[in-house]
Amino acid sequence: MGKVIIDETTQEMANFFLEHVFDNLSKIMNGPMLYHYTSMEALNNILDREKCIWVTRVDFMNDYKEISYVNEIVQKVIVDVEDSKEKETFISLYKDFASTEGYYKDLNIFAFSLTENPDSLVLWNNYGMNEGCNIGIDGKKFFGQSFNSQFTFVGRVIYSEEKQKAIVKKVIEKLLHLARDSQLSEERFSQALLFTFGTLGCFIKHPAFASEEEYRFIYIPKSNESIHFRVSRGAFIPFIKVPVYEYDEQSGEKRLLIREITIGPRTKLDIVRSGLEFYLTVKKLEGIELRTSNAPLRF
Repeated sequence: MGKVIIDETTQEMANFFLEHVFDNLSKIMNGPMLYHYTSMEALNNILDREKCIWVTRVDFMNDYKEISYVNEIVQKVIVDVEDSKEKETFISLYKDFASTEGYYKDLNIFAFSLTENPDSLVLWNNYGMNEGCNIGIDGKKFFGQSFNSQFTFVGRVIYSEEKQKAIVKKVIEKLLHLARDSQLSEERFSQALLFTFGTLGCFIKHPAFASEEEYRFIYIPKSNESIHFRVSRGAFIPFIKVPVYEYDEQSGEKRLLIREITIGPRTKLDIVRSGLEFYLTVKKLEGIELRTSNAPLRF
């Protein structure tokens, strides 16, 4: 399918997403605190050195194959879409899209996960071995940043199959409408399809994962200049750094947008809390409420 080219069609589909698919950004910014579950090692990196969250490219994430679940929904709803020449082209092109393992390499999408749940037993299990914590982020200021990206989307992940079908059908009909009115060539149609369902796939997950209560933040950079690499298990993993601070022009300081830290369930909780309290004092990190999980889990 080739690299995605941002043109009028992809831009219109992006606008359609913002208006009809994802949660309204203003609602998220003025809504509840959002939490990012991570390890204590990563927390130290965020607080002390980087003051940034490392956002990994989706095809290098542990659960990236979950993103292909959208293909199952497309297969279920396409039969209900009115027949047309554009539908025939769509079906032909989508077979190529769905069978290509590496299509996310062409999209260059980076993503990280958030949730409204500050004490999720399911998510603590993902960060076992006495390592889990989460950070509560000021969404209004965080998402109010000017991200240096082609596209930035924030939305609640959709788990209900009924809602998934309704959204996917609406998106297909919009794409076919654009293809017909703009008389898209097969190449441009292919590009629009790749962008549309590659992006949408980040926000549609199997109902079995509903207990994660996930929000997704996805980011498509303007260029490769902002991409960094870390080495994990012998592999180079691409990521971008997204600031989790606001810059105070008067003092020149970087003020963290982290409002809470919750320590996950573990043994020796007292010494962990005591150490983190002292850490925050020494680093002069004020305005962060420290909590401990109430989940009845012990390692």
